[in-house]
Amino acid sequence: MIEHVTRLLDDPRLVLDTTRGRRAITSLLHDAPAESDRGVDVKRTMTEMKTPDRALQDAMPVGRTIDVALKQKKFLIFKTTVGHLRVVCTSPTRDLIAGKAPKAMDAKEVEAFLRTLPPPVANVPLTLVLCSTGGFTIEARLVAERTANRTVILAEPNGAGGWSVYGPQETKSLVDLFDAEAGNEKRRRIRAEIDAAKVELLTGGIVSDRIAAKTQLPLQLVEAEVKSFAKSNPGLAAKRLDGRVVLFREGSAPISSSSKSDVVSNASSAGGSMAGGSGMPLIDRIRSLFARKGETEKKVAFLSERRAALSQQRDRAYEEISTLESKDDELREQFKNARAPLTKKRVTQQLLQLRKDIERRQQMVQVLNQQVNVVSTHLHNLELTQQGQTAQLPDSEEIASDAAAAEEMLAQLQADTELADSVAGVAATAGLSAEEQALYEELELETGGKTASGGATNESASMPESRTPEAPSSTREPAKPQADPKRRAEPEAS
Repeated sequence: MIEHVTRLLDDPRLVLDTTRGRRAITSLLHDAPAESDRGVDVKRTMTEMKTPDRALQDAMPVGRTIDVALKQKKFLIFKTTVGHLRVVCTSPTRDLIAGKAPKAMDAKEVEAFLRTLPPPVANVPLTLVLCSTGGFTIEARLVAERTANRTVILAEPNGAGGWSVYGPQETKSLVDLFDAEAGNEKRRRIRAEIDAAKVELLTGGIVSDRIAAKTQLPLQLVEAEVKSFAKSNPGLAAKRLDGRVVLFREGSAPISSSSKSDVVSNASSAGGSMAGGSGMPLIDRIRSLFARKGETEKKVAFLSERRAALSQQRDRAYEEISTLESKDDELREQFKNARAPLTKKRVTQQLLQLRKDIERRQQMVQVLNQQVNVVSTHLHNLELTQQGQTAQLPDSEEIASDAAAAEEMLAQLQADTELADSVAGVAATAGLSAEEQALYEELELETGGKTASGGATNESASMPESRTPEAPSSTREPAKPQADPKRRAEPEAS
């Protein structure tokens, strides 16, 4: 928040109250922002709570504050202060030190904190922005008001990852400027939510107001980003159905830009639309659409839109049933706690009518489920047909002719390979003539004989005579074992 406000000091859209009316900050003079913090108070609080933790102290928020005195020249020489801007950040220090869940500031705490702040440098209008990391209660948000001498704006981080800013309605443009989340970050969060809900595209569509509720962003911004997302992703469409912008699929196959623009132009035309005109009944529109031929893409787009609309009606019926069931539980609890017979009779009548309404809506849900099933089945068949047409696969005759050509090519390749092998063998043996080949073999034999005989001669010459092996004799007796001298020295046992 402090960094965001520092960047706003050069933004001409920041218009503040001064003694001379509302002025843009770029038309005024100001020095560098005076920064301060409450780090000493945080350390003192940790000492009081007997929590001497250095790592925790470094991680604690210190409550930064910036003050900007707005000035204007007087008599071309002197400078006079005409306004003041102050941004203060505060956090539930004691809850964070104790490890508890931080509590939101209520109205009394906000007013008490504002009284502790010093007055502006001069008696000039003050624009005060109070940022609480723990948030504010609903009652505390009413403290954000504008008076003659002070304008109070409250800012808090929300659970969706952005910021919630509260201020006077007459200065809404000023209040929106103190949203610390940049526009790119908002669009990134919207697209991340769309990616997280892509499963809903398979059965129905993504509704923009639900994304706005989850991201806590303005509905206009969400609708614009949803339309932009549909334009950047082929096969998706964003249209207003029953007053709400819905993002849905026009089909599983990507749709070209020309066909998509054709679909949109035909859908928006009054007379010759793709479905036969907006004033025509639904059954007649479907008949007129499917009576034509060669318009598969238009049929897919039309059925996708119908499936998205029916799915939204079914979801609303489920929400109504859930609300009625909650009312049913409430009436049953009233009947249980009631003592007077008249009260019990009244509750019984209400319960009866309520359950009849639930049954009617359940029947409506069954009808919607059947319609969605029929539309989805027809849409699936069209998508299969469209995929088969776009694939452009060869027919059986073309496949057979290509296979025969491939077999001929393989046979020719085999013949060429055999011919190459035979030529290579002839070339290897045709290097010498007959006489040269005979002399070559003779020299090889002589070289091999000398090596063999030489090796045998050397082996026999190197062997000593004493170690010349004797031929084994069959008449030689085996050597008798000699007696151990130690064993002969020992006396025999008696």
